[in-house]
Amino acid sequence: MNDRKVRNCPVCESSNLEFIYQLTSVPMQNKIYETLEKALEESMLKINLYGCKNCSFVFNADFDSKSVDYSSDYDNTQEYSRYFLRYIEKLGKKLIKKYDLKNKSVLEIGCGKGGFLKILYQNGVKDIVGFDPSYVEGDQQIDKLVVKKYFNLKFCKRKFDFIICRHVLEHIPQPSRFISSCVSCLNDGGIMYFEFPSLEWIVKHRAFFDFFYEHCNYFTKKSVITLFSKFGFKNIIFNYGLDGQYFQLEISREVKRSNQKISKIKGKKNNNDTDTNIFREISMFLDEEIRKWKMIIEKLNNFVIWGAGAKGVTFLTRLNITREKCRYVIDINPKKHEKFIPVTGQKIVSPQILKKEKIENIIIMNPAYEKEIISCARRYGFKGNFIILR
Repeated sequence: MNDRKVRNCPVCESSNLEFIYQLTSVPMQNKIYETLEKALEESMLKINLYGCKNCSFVFNADFDSKSVDYSSDYDNTQEYSRYFLRYIEKLGKKLIKKYDLKNKSVLEIGCGKGGFLKILYQNGVKDIVGFDPSYVEGDQQIDKLVVKKYFNLKFCKRKFDFIICRHVLEHIPQPSRFISSCVSCLNDGGIMYFEFPSLEWIVKHRAFFDFFYEHCNYFTKKSVITLFSKFGFKNIIFNYGLDGQYFQLEISREVKRSNQKISKIKGKKNNNDTDTNIFREISMFLDEEIRKWKMIIEKLNNFVIWGAGAKGVTFLTRLNITREKCRYVIDINPKKHEKFIPVTGQKIVSPQILKKEKIENIIIMNPAYEKEIISCARRYGFKGNFIILR
């Protein structure tokens, strides 16, 4: 049974909804397989996108959390990228300095494999707790700091000065209930940092590969303000990360003087025409981009995909790219090597493949990593062409 009922928006509870698009035969994106046989047997799911004309929130009305397994097999680790590591190190140090986190209690909800939590801990944040069922023990520094469970108030018996929640909210079918739980763990005067994809960026860049099953929520700036205003938060500082792909939100109830752009809650007017336009754009580019890329792929020979994460899996499965057409997916995460992409079955390999086989074209899944990937490929002797999804 689905977590959602189409009757009301999960953010503002409005019944003024519009159907946008349906995607069938969608696999899980960040789960890879030890054998080709298991990869080819991956079960298929369905996405039914609806948009709220009141707050511009977009969501998958067919999402069922029982279909998603965030166990230790689920791997969305990006810290093997030096570019990404620098990104989160810079973010961590900024938050520590700005909010004096060395002298605060910190909760990270959805800490994954612990990469960001470890950066905070190594930079002096000692009163810190993380929650994530996919965490894998083996790091003596932070093992004792992580609760290997989904965040739940029954496991969280204290309050914190600062709550961090990176790339979690887009996975939560009942976002209002989730924010309510977060607020219950926040001290008076506490601050929250949230990070998740921006729907405006997805639409602007026509990123059809950014709609996948695990992401049941797609937020615009307007829907962000609508959601957090329900809980009395008077100011939201909007920054943007990874070349604009992610919202970086610093959220508090107290309005403070700041040179940064603060979005005030009061006085916001609904603009249903704007919302309808963005819904129409999504419907159009999902069809157009798939047709365009199918034509490109049809003419392309001897190519590989670089990036075995959600974008890469979505690209391969949405375009139905066969192993005969594309044998390999390159990824720098060694834990993914010699495993297989769901449904289409490509083998995931290290960049070493560029030395062993004559490859003419590399399709780069995420433009944020363009320079890093090109540099790495050249080091392995690649002299061919790069095609970048922008």
